[in-house]
Amino acid sequence: MGRLVEQVQALARGYTRKGGKINRRQQAGRMTAFALFCETSGAEDLGQVGKRHVERYWLANVHLSAKTLYNHYRALIMLWRLAGKNGLPPKPNAPNTEMPVQQPRSTAKPDGDVDVLPAVSREAP
Repeated sequence: MGRLVEQVQALARGYTRKGGKINRRQQAGRMTAFALFCETSGAEDLGQVGKRHVERYWLANVHLSAKTLYNHYRALIMLWRLAGKNGLPPKPNAPNTEMPVQQPRSTAKPDGDVDVLPAVSREAP
């Protein structure tokens, strides 16, 4: 385990202390896996990690499903924030792996009409 992995684990330690523990541990594990990948690519410090490392990471993990890649992407976004890096890491662009998009919740009907719920009176009877 090199210096880069230790830096990422130090950043992730504070991240895993708050919030949903299971998800945060998973995200920290993904951050550490990315750091190990970067170390094998020659990076020794978090300041040396950038766009090219992320793009190589996506190419190395093209076998993963779109949802799993999305979870890895969210972990890298958090790593970028924790490390104080500007912008966002590149998204995975592997074939047939579009990022999941959350659909807006609405009661719109296919013809464009929207159901409106009647107002409920809160007055005592």
